[in-house]
Amino acid sequence: MKILKRNPLPVVGCVILVLCLVFTSCSNDDDSSTDDTDTGEENENSDTYIMAAITGTEGDVYIINQNGDELFSWDIDLALGNDANLLEDGSLVVALKTADAQITFGGYGGIIRKINTDKTTDWEITYAQGEEYMAHHDVEYLANGNILFPVWEKVSALDAATAGFEENFDIYPEAIIEMNPLTEEIVWEWHSKDHLIQNYDATKANFGVVADNPNKIDINYNKAQDNGDLMHINGITLDEINDIIYVTVNNYSEVWVIDHSTTTAEAATNSGGTYNLGGDLIYRFGNPLTYDNSGDVTLNLVHYPNLLENGNMLVYGNEVYDNQSEVIEYQLNPPYQLVPGQDNEPSVVWSFTDPELYTAGLGGAVRMDNGNTLITEARAGTLWEVSEAGDIVQKYETNYSTIWRAYVFSSDDPAITALGL
Repeated sequence: MKILKRNPLPVVGCVILVLCLVFTSCSNDDDSSTDDTDTGEENENSDTYIMAAITGTEGDVYIINQNGDELFSWDIDLALGNDANLLEDGSLVVALKTADAQITFGGYGGIIRKINTDKTTDWEITYAQGEEYMAHHDVEYLANGNILFPVWEKVSALDAATAGFEENFDIYPEAIIEMNPLTEEIVWEWHSKDHLIQNYDATKANFGVVADNPNKIDINYNKAQDNGDLMHINGITLDEINDIIYVTVNNYSEVWVIDHSTTTAEAATNSGGTYNLGGDLIYRFGNPLTYDNSGDVTLNLVHYPNLLENGNMLVYGNEVYDNQSEVIEYQLNPPYQLVPGQDNEPSVVWSFTDPELYTAGLGGAVRMDNGNTLITEARAGTLWEVSEAGDIVQKYETNYSTIWRAYVFSSDDPAITALGL
């Protein structure tokens, strides 16, 4: 089995890549793939591994080396709902699509499953109910064994109008759920509908001056999204040290930062928690136009809030330029503060773009042990390894048409050891 074509560029260091290859997108859920191709090239780097999660009618997950040789595999009976995570004990936590989904925006899921190294199911939860709510896109497996995931939840056109929404259709704002998957108890939750602002109708709820309320979410910012998917969270990361959640919000073209130290009751209000803001946004960046503020717009559509060990964050900007993507590294400095009328944007400390780098949806970037950055050009099925100086070290062109993300591990990572590789 050979699935990689390598450009004739020099190999720099040993890389362990984890690829989640899915054939869904944040704009549609077209499933497609191409046949595996043997390029005839053999890589001398025997320590390179790739985890390929492939979706279609069924989802199959493989661990392969850089030559495309299959080393380990999981056979999954459902299509992937985008994310798959390899844990230190060699088990796999994967988002899957429920077969009877009624909310089918790009990236829908509804099922989260943990698969043991012997390929038996450890646990499985379903979080979807008709047109009412649906888990989607991403899942974080926490140190306490809980899972954290985004959810679309329906708000009827009538209730949306009461909340100050300008248009007349059902909407699906975001929620975040933390669940104990063994008991299926919801241990914490946050709902964006509790933290809205609107300057459209003084007779409706949430009325106020958007610019004076940077911690609130303008419900009408993306009012033209007539399928109701106003916000579209597609990535979630928990900073467990600072107890802060980061989410990439594609249709607002920004990253939202939420205080996870609150109780569920506090998260429904604007007080409590470390920041004493309850569930209001404690920070946001990438597109200050969402709250009528000053500062540079650095994102246009966005995926994967990748928090680095140094505290910075890599974010994939899908459409920063016309049909051209960019990876941006922001310098983050908690504790955070949002000041009305003040430039609240973080410093950009590194970025990379190229006229050939473009994916309208999906995508991501990770920092490698050698200091280079691995970029997932999702819809081209291509991985870019880029140096700190911005030089293209390697491009990996897979024979799959769409890649969800790529994750990097060290060669002695416990997950690889646990799988006996």
